Amino acid sequence: MKHKLLIIGAGDVGGFIAWNYDQFGYDFEKVGILDDDTGKIGQKINGWEVLGTISDIEKYLTNDLHVAIGIANPQTKQKIVQKLAVYNLKYPGFVSQNAWVSNGVKIGRGAIIYPGVSINHGTNVEDFALINMNCALGHDCQIGAYSFLSPGVSLGGFTKLEKGVQMGIGSTTKQSITIGEFARIGGQTMVLKDVNSGLTVVGVPAREL
Repeated sequence: MKHKLLIIGAGDVGGFIAWNYDQFGYDFEKVGILDDDTGKIGQKINGWEVLGTISDIEKYLTNDLHVAIGIANPQTKQKIVQKLAVYNLKYPGFVSQNAWVSNGVKIGRGAIIYPGVSINHGTNVEDFALINMNCALGHDCQIGAYSFLSPGVSLGGFTKLEKGVQMGIGSTTKQSITIGEFARIGGQTMVLKDVNSGLTVVGVPAREL
């Protein structure tokens, strides 16, 4: 029996799931997409129809319903997950079959791992984190819940990203760096020292914007 899959978000990440949902080792039956942009209702992405807004989820609740949060922005994603918490939903992790994930890696519910990603041993990817194409995560890293790593991010071993961190395209950390909650790291930035929560840093080496 196939499980049903509902996607939240009709943007870039939701589109990635809609186009590639059959490449993660699951056999899901399509339900559709929910998005709070009412202008998208009725549109289709690879046969997945945008059925309504997120508040319409009650129409589709079943015991075998699984939900994918196709949202990149950490704050937005956290708000959606908190809003849906009353429904006790199932959130499968999506790990591309083209990613390399070492033994000894933990991946939380609702996490999304794109193709070309490498994750070394001892790393913990927490719930609803998103790791985009061709990222390289060293050993013993911590990727906080809701964090978003853009394509080409490289993390040295023992890097700790707290909840909701955004890493720009091609950004890098040296070993044993901690980046605080909801901090933003600009594209191509090299982080050589810890970054406090809520800060935005850019450049080589990283400096506060």
